[in-house]
This record gives sequence, C-alpha cells and structure tokens, in this order.
Amino acid sequence: MKQLKLFIYLFTAVVMFNACNKDEAVTMRWDLTGCSNPWDSQITLDTFTTEAYHQGIYDYLSSENIQVNYISSEFDSSIVEVCNACFCKTGEIILINIPKRDKSKLKRLENSNQFNLEFY
Repeated sequence: MKQLKLFIYLFTAVVMFNACNKDEAVTMRWDLTGCSNPWDSQITLDTFTTEAYHQGIYDYLSSENIQVNYISSEFDSSIVEVCNACFCKTGEIILINIPKRDKSKLKRLENSNQFNLEFY
C-alpha cells in the first residue's frame, strides 16, 4: 500500500510538472530580412515605426493561433548582409516571447520561406 501511495504521488508530481512546463515562456529569435519574413505579406503599414511593425507581427502570429507574450527587437551589426536580395539579413533581430507549448507552431512558419531561414 505504501508503494502504491508513493507511485501515485510521484505520478501526480510528474504530470503537474509537465503541465506547468508547457506554460513556461521561451524567447525565439528571427533574423529580419529585406522581404523574406513569414509575416511580410500580412503586414500593411501606413507609417513605419518599430511599434507598428511589432504590432503587425503580433497580429499575424495571433492569426496563426500563437499566443504572444511580447515582441521586441535588437540590432546586431555582425549579422548584417549588405545586399538588396529578399533573403539578406538587415541586422535587426526580432525577439518573440511565447509559451513553450506554441514553439512548434512558430517553427512551422519557417516553411513559408525558400531560403532556409529559421527561428532560433
């Protein structure tokens, strides 16, 4: 009987840990390109500001049933590619904070480009 109680306790603890773990937040990164970003065809902006662009990304990801906690961006001069092609990286990195359970949904959006760009 003691072993059964111990088993039930451990089983419950594992199940609860896994349930909580899915709600844990992760931050995914995307190296912004000239025009090969998953959301480019969905965003229409009257004025271009960082806030409006982030809102456009948020709206796009929400339409893909991805819960977004927040979006931010940072600049990394070491990844800038000086060219005018759609796949060239601008140096801007989009940081998307989402629940861990939505990570696979976000990764599926990588398939919408032909240049092997990916979330990391």
